[in-house]
Amino acid sequence: MNILNYWNMLTDDTKFFVGLLFLVLLVFIFKYAANFIEFAFSKFLHAKKVSNKAWLSLGVKHKFFSALFFAIFVCFLPGITPVVLGDNFARLTLVCTRIFSALSIIAVMVAINNLLDVLVDRFQRSIKLPLKGIVQALKIVAWIITIILVLSALLNKEPLYFLGGLTALSAILLLIFKDAILGLVSGVQLSINDLVRVGDWIALPSQDADGTVIDILLTTIRVQNWDNTIVNIPAYNLVSNSFTNWRGMQESGARRIKRAINIDVKTIRFLTDEDIDKLSHLNLLKDYLAKKKEKISKLNKTADEYNRHKLSNIGTFRAYCYEYLKNNPHISKDFTCMVRQLAPTSEGLPLEIYAFSNDTNWENYEAIQADIFDHFLSIIGLFDLKVYQRISTME
Repeated sequence: MNILNYWNMLTDDTKFFVGLLFLVLLVFIFKYAANFIEFAFSKFLHAKKVSNKAWLSLGVKHKFFSALFFAIFVCFLPGITPVVLGDNFARLTLVCTRIFSALSIIAVMVAINNLLDVLVDRFQRSIKLPLKGIVQALKIVAWIITIILVLSALLNKEPLYFLGGLTALSAILLLIFKDAILGLVSGVQLSINDLVRVGDWIALPSQDADGTVIDILLTTIRVQNWDNTIVNIPAYNLVSNSFTNWRGMQESGARRIKRAINIDVKTIRFLTDEDIDKLSHLNLLKDYLAKKKEKISKLNKTADEYNRHKLSNIGTFRAYCYEYLKNNPHISKDFTCMVRQLAPTSEGLPLEIYAFSNDTNWENYEAIQADIFDHFLSIIGLFDLKVYQRISTME
């Protein structure tokens, strides 16, 4: 007696149960086959030493190929279900067909989801926009559509039927998911306006964030601070509050130096001829003093005794600082460079250095800035000037 005779001897209930068991087993076989194909594919790529950033390697990494093959296999189930289960239990057969149709929709969505992950991994560094946040928004929309299609397949209703019900629930959904929706909208604003990118250095004092952006999610920005702590900032905080993004500085290749030396006003005076002769030995002041002496000599020919022009030690020191900056190889020649006086205060006359270093690396920048002020503070005594220093008295 062959298998066909045994099958004909079975009752209709048994035939339906065996057919259903076969279909369920077929789903697991499809899943195993898809995973095996991807495993064999990954071994092939490893043997060929394909780059980890190649399309095929990224597809294996994010399990796109297993999801794709499984979706292809599962899409055949709704078509073969009526054939395997027969017509004896039409309603149950129809229910199983709808369940497998819903499963095929979900399988296709998982494959699309994994494909989006591949695209993010491939283009995240080359495209300026934060793709991860944009893709997460697309995933949410795609899964909402998937849920509607799955319900449509299970209940045999048109998708528009569920859209009408979703509209009725929108007020409740807005109330329940207020924070998530607010974060979603803010994340989209950050993406569209290109306010933040992965790798940007941002500072948001209200969130104790000062470091590099390491990830941009749909509703959250992850920042690694300089002390290696990680802060998760809600996206709407960056939209609603002001924050500093140092990307412009990094892209320009120059970083600003803006610091003042407070000069003791009691030490400011005019230079004598002996002072001018002594300072003329400084290479940076030779041309400056020569031009000034010539100009002052011409002006003083017509000036009276009380309006005669003279060089001051503070003005000459300011000129020296400017020439030093202009001749410093670490100071950018493409940006503003000046030495200016600020309004006098109770702590002296601030002489501000305003320039841009041509190295944006933090360590190098601090070293350049320190070297400049080391020199200025060391040579200021040559101009008979003193830096203001408050003297504390103990009672």
